Amino acid sequence: MGRTNGKRNIIETLIQTLILWRDVLENSIFDYIVIGSGSSGSVVASRLSENPNHKVLIVEAGGSDKTPMVLIPGLGQLKAYGNPKYDWRYIAEPDPTRNGAEDYMPRGRVLGGTSSINAMSYVRGTEEDFDTWADLGCSGWAWKDVLPYFKKSESFEGGGSKYRGSNGPLAVSFLRSCHPLSKAFFDSAVNAGMKKLEDYNAPAREGIGFVQATQLRGVRHSASRAYLWPAMKRSNLVVLKNTVVKKIIIDGSRAQGIECFQQGKTYNVSASKGVILSAGTFGSPHLLMHSGVGPSKNLKEHGIQVNVDLEGVGKNLQDHAGTAHSVWVNRSTYNTETKPWHYVINGINWCLTGRGPASSPTAQVQGTKYWDKNGTFSRVQYLFTPGGFKLGISGPEFYKRPAVTGLINLHRPYSKGYVYLKSNNPFDLPAVQPNLLSDSRDVEALLKGHKFIREIFTHKPLSRFVVEEFSPGKNVISDEEWRVFIRETAIGVYHPAGTCKMGKDKDAVVDEKLRVKGIDSLYIADASIMPNVVSGNLNANCVMIGEKAADIITDRQNR
Repeated sequence: MGRTNGKRNIIETLIQTLILWRDVLENSIFDYIVIGSGSSGSVVASRLSENPNHKVLIVEAGGSDKTPMVLIPGLGQLKAYGNPKYDWRYIAEPDPTRNGAEDYMPRGRVLGGTSSINAMSYVRGTEEDFDTWADLGCSGWAWKDVLPYFKKSESFEGGGSKYRGSNGPLAVSFLRSCHPLSKAFFDSAVNAGMKKLEDYNAPAREGIGFVQATQLRGVRHSASRAYLWPAMKRSNLVVLKNTVVKKIIIDGSRAQGIECFQQGKTYNVSASKGVILSAGTFGSPHLLMHSGVGPSKNLKEHGIQVNVDLEGVGKNLQDHAGTAHSVWVNRSTYNTETKPWHYVINGINWCLTGRGPASSPTAQVQGTKYWDKNGTFSRVQYLFTPGGFKLGISGPEFYKRPAVTGLINLHRPYSKGYVYLKSNNPFDLPAVQPNLLSDSRDVEALLKGHKFIREIFTHKPLSRFVVEEFSPGKNVISDEEWRVFIRETAIGVYHPAGTCKMGKDKDAVVDEKLRVKGIDSLYIADASIMPNVVSGNLNANCVMIGEKAADIITDRQNR
């Protein structure tokens, strides 16, 4: 099987190389070039290619997503994180706000981008998130403006409604198999005072519910599978894998195309109507800076010619800071089902029914609680996983005995970091400085949030299964002890955003039409454009951005 897949990948690579050679030799020009096939890029390329008069190229640095490592949820979560075949494997710079911690920051390097390796939780931002964007000068991005694109994008298993879509490309499903301890956590959270939510993706958001996942019958439904797989049948769409974009070619004040690298050779490819940058929160500012668009001081430091001095490129990095609450339990959990016979039984169950541990998203319960006070947003997300793990320098590290873990993630953070170049070599990853807890308000919000999840674990029925809390542990009691614990253990929970933010202030990189300031025919569509990171996991929101971007770029919404 492995040898067959290897031959198939070689053949696919040769075919893609021939396609590129043919287009270059015949001086063919694409109408649109999309850089990156992630949660936004896949959507943009698919929607643009719906018009048969548009010739569209999408370029992806990684390879095919037609592999069990991506399609089987449980397998991917065990093996894809940290695997250079699927993951860029960013390691952040030492963070002075957390005693020099160096975070592992996964980003997908495969068709589908991070939607092919993520935790599959489908969580939209709140109405207030998007209304705040509009208040910051991003007209057309209020909740009423983005809701139609959320609905357009999804096919929700619960059916269509005022807030949900039922005919979109992206499958959003209920849990296939709910672990008994997940049900116990849900019931205990309700007993601790949280409101039951039938649908946490519709108003009102504060409360507790079971995770909705980007899956179809237990199989991961990434942006690539939802949008690109059907679109690949169109003759006007070329999907180029295993190709690294070195820079955007800028002539005067216009984006003319890209310079890319594949199989040891460099090629220039032209775009007549536009280049859409969807390389992600780290990749998009990285490519802009290598193209001479960014902070002039950093560019000149590395001998890069400045085309447009945009100080905001790479600034405004935000992530959801998170801590973990883990306990030993007296019941079997997913982190201990690691014997060969477990894999066989769970694999057979998944193949025949699409159910069981192999179908599970990382978290099975999702909830939010507001701790707002004196005009300060302090909002915390709770994610419960029926398996014990910690997030280490190489990704999730699973414990060797039965345990469960609840993540406490800070929504609406005040802390901000930045991304910058370390060299003028486009193959070197940029430096990422999270500054994750640079604002003390974020520490205080996590303190309140973590205290509350400890309370949830003391309520029945979950308390009946708890043997011992070991993170943070019973010795963490006083507020000062909590602050020390938070600064020692908090990490970014893989939701980076904001490094090419949309808006009108001096640090804005794109306007409300997603046009890069100072450069014609260059757009950005991904999480980097978020002025403030949304109060939710990124995937659902990036798919929405892709849907809206495609309409903006073709000007369909103004007709």
